[in-house]
Amino acid sequence: MELLLIWSDIWKQFAPYIMTFCIFSALGLIGKLALFSKADQPYWAAFVPLFDVVITMRIVGRPDRHAWLLLVPVYNIYFVFKVCIELAQSFGKTTTTDYVLACLFNVLYILNLALAYSVEYKGPAYVASPPLYGHSTTSVA
Repeated sequence: MELLLIWSDIWKQFAPYIMTFCIFSALGLIGKLALFSKADQPYWAAFVPLFDVVITMRIVGRPDRHAWLLLVPVYNIYFVFKVCIELAQSFGKTTTTDYVLACLFNVLYILNLALAYSVEYKGPAYVASPPLYGHSTTSVA
């Protein structure tokens, strides 16, 4: 009974925040389901917490191991924005306005990418950097 009273007090104070969180979580889940399907990836991966990040890395063309970079403090802030921009590029959105919208309104932008009929998956946007010190595959004759 005491637990119910505590929950009641919490609900009274934080109901708008809890409801907003639930709405944005539902929109994000719907967006990921549709986005994964549009990119020919398994849609059910949106329900698996860490695997959905791996699938996102595959959509933008990054190696699966790059999902671990989200756990590096401070660098993860830069990396999230970088992946948002690459996700927009993977669907053919290449203007500065698209990049700003993708970074600021991530959930809504992904929902727009997923549900817009005119937007198609173009392919991975990430390009791996070439080797630095003469380890190229071409030879000089």
